[in-house]
Formats: sequence, C-alpha cells, structure tokens
Amino acid sequence: MITFILPLFGRFHPILVHLPIGFIVFGVILIFGFGRKHHIHSQVIQLAFLMGGVSAGVASISGFLHYQNEGYSWDTVMFHLILGILTTLLSGGLWFHLKNSVVAPPHLKIKSAGLLVVLMITGHLGGTITHGDDYFTEVLPPDLQALIGNEATANQPLELPMENWEEVEFYSGAIQPILDQNCKSCHNPKKLKGELDLSSFAGIHKGGEAGEILENGNPEQSSLYTRLVLPEDHDDHMPPKDKRQPRKEEIGLIKAWIASGASESAKLGESAINVSLIEPFFKKDEIPFYPVVEVPTLPQDSISKLKELNFFAEAIKMGSPFLKISCVNFPAFSDTDWQILQSSKNQIVYLDLTGTAISDALLERIASLPNLTVLKLNNTSIEGSSLGKLEANKNLKLLYLNETLVTQRNLSALDGHPSLEKVFAFDTKVDASGSSRFSFYLETGNVSLPPLPTDTIVF
Repeated sequence: MITFILPLFGRFHPILVHLPIGFIVFGVILIFGFGRKHHIHSQVIQLAFLMGGVSAGVASISGFLHYQNEGYSWDTVMFHLILGILTTLLSGGLWFHLKNSVVAPPHLKIKSAGLLVVLMITGHLGGTITHGDDYFTEVLPPDLQALIGNEATANQPLELPMENWEEVEFYSGAIQPILDQNCKSCHNPKKLKGELDLSSFAGIHKGGEAGEILENGNPEQSSLYTRLVLPEDHDDHMPPKDKRQPRKEEIGLIKAWIASGASESAKLGESAINVSLIEPFFKKDEIPFYPVVEVPTLPQDSISKLKELNFFAEAIKMGSPFLKISCVNFPAFSDTDWQILQSSKNQIVYLDLTGTAISDALLERIASLPNLTVLKLNNTSIEGSSLGKLEANKNLKLLYLNETLVTQRNLSALDGHPSLEKVFAFDTKVDASGSSRFSFYLETGNVSLPPLPTDTIVF
C-alpha cells in the first residue's frame, strides 16, 4: 500500500531543487553585500548555508529516487547527482566554517563564489536532463542553430511524398518518425523507461526489461504493436493515457511493418503494403485561398470610418491586412459611393455588394481591386454586359451572380479567366445545359431529384 511513497517523493525533486538554490544564492549575496559587517549578519549567513545544505541533501535524495523510478540511465544523471551531493557538502562545510569563526573566515568570498559555480553547473545539468541539451537552442532559427553547431531535431508529424512513395524506406522513412514523435521522449538512451530504447533500430530489436517487443512477421505477438491497441485505461497501454497518442493510421503502419518482417532496409514498395495505409500521410502542398502578397495594414481609424458609413468591415483573420467588406447594412450603396472604398482597394479580398443599387458600370471600378478573391453581386440589377472587365482581377476565385439579370452570352466573357474557379448563378437567365463549356465550374441550382417510393407513403 505504501510502495508509492518513494516514487512520489522522487517526483518532488524538480520542486525541491529550488530550495537550496534560493538559500545558497541568498547567503552568497549577503557575503558579497555585507561582508564588512560580518559580525552583524553572521547568524543569518550561517542559517542560509545550513538550510541550503539540508535542502540540497533532501533534493539529492529525491533526485536519486527519481532516477531509480523514472527510467533515467546512470550516465545521464551521474554528474548531476555527484555535483548535487558536492553542493550539499560544500554548503554544510561553509556553515560549519562560519559557525566556528569569530571573525569573517579568510577567502570567504572566493569560497562562496566557488559554491555558487558548483550550484550553477549542477542546475545546468539538471536542466539538460529534464529539457534536453537543446533547451535554449531549439527555438532558434535553423540557420542560427547550424551556425553554433547544433542540428535542428524537432520531431515532425510523418509526411510521405505522393510521388515515388514506394522508394521510401519503411523503417527509417515511416516507422522511426512515428516512434520519435510518440515514444522517444520516454524511451531513448538518456531516459530508458523500462530499459527500452525506441530511438534506433537496434534498440527496438533489443527490447527492454520485459523482453523482446518484436516478433518479425507477427504483430499480434509483438508488444510494440499490441500495447498500442490496448484500451487507454489498461495498465499496459502505451503510451500512457496522459501522453500524446498515435493516430490509428500510424498504428496501422507499425502493424504493417511488423507483418512485413520488420526490416531495416526494405522499402515501402517492396512490402506489399496497401496504398490506403499510406494515403493519410501524403504531403499535400496547401495553396492559400487568398493572395500571398505584402500589403500595408489599413489604419484602424480608416476601418472605423467604414463602419460608421454602415459598411461591415473586418480582417479575414487576426493579424491579416486583408479585409472583408460587406454592404449588408448599406443597401443604398450605389456606383457613386465607390470612392469611399478607394483607399482600401489593396486590402479588399472579399467584397459583398448583395442587394445594393449598383449597375454594370461599377464592374470597371471593381476590376481595379488587385487582390479581390470573392465577389458577391447577388440580387442586383446588373446584366453582365461588363463582366469581361473582371479579367483584370487576377486573383478572383468565386463569383456570385444569384438573382441577377445576367445572361449566358454575357457570362461567356469570363470564359478563360486566369483564376476564376466557380460562378454561382441561381435564378438567372444562364442556362445550365451549356455550363460544361466554361473554364470555370458553373452552379445554377434548379436541381430536381427523382421521386422516391417512400415519398408517397402516407403514415
């Protein structure tokens, strides 16, 4: 019932180490700041080093228990623990030295400074154990890391090339990245939880304190796989439920790798793997919807002015200079009001003029918006005689012409538009039967579904 006490005390180590740091630093400050008044502050300085030594000893004990119960390797913690004990002895020795001296001992500042150096090295080693050697450098840009001799080693989600994926090595190109992201933090040469190292092919095949974790060709008998599919609240489930869990697609790849023989050099194409297992990991080059250009941010007072004039105006997303402008509260907007938007023409990417009093003549003005991506002209009186002007909007992707007087002939002026993807023309004179000849997708609505037998059932 009480076996948990020692591991629990060990886990207090990251908290307890702050006590000796505070006491010892306080004592050193007193020595350097009030050394000449040693007789006044002597007892306070003695107490600081006494408490520093005691708390350092307690922290060393908790650290040793933490090492024993958390799977850290001895090589990783050895110098940290030795220096922790040395800090305890030096702080206690300095207390004893001060206690038995009537006047300030010789070279007191040098001795206290030496203790402070040992304390700093001890703390640095402890920080590298808990946060890694690259704790301070991992946030630096890759170029700067390379300049100081570090290699960026962030564990990124698995991505596979859509083309020539068959040439990717199954283990190094797919399995190890999954293990690095989900298992390596607890199973690596510095922290061998369960004496198991999952950071290398050799470590995986060596297994851990419970024995081998792989049976080549048989995932159902390989604990590397079976522990992943246990219920999360099961004692043997890995990773622990409070840790990041691998996706089912990642677990599927691990199972397929074991089933194929768990080879180190075999390629995906040689493993007779079903492509459906690979597809979720294909690297997809996402094309931004809105233009990728630099434009100045419109001053906030200019946006406020637009709102005062009944425009709906806001950034398309936080921090973006691009604007969404709508006349939902400004139905009286007409061609003569266009000058109001002139100052924001570079920022407008979404313009909704639905239900306004505009005419075809305004399309020439709209064509001057270089970054316009979405244009809504629904429920207006335009006929489309000037739609060809929108060829100048090189980033236009979506055009809404619902409930307008646009005709098929006028719409054909947009055929071949360099970026237009979809045109919506519900309740217009546009004939859907000729939509297939356009370079863009035309949606006219008026879709009718065949009646189903269940539609005639009377309940």
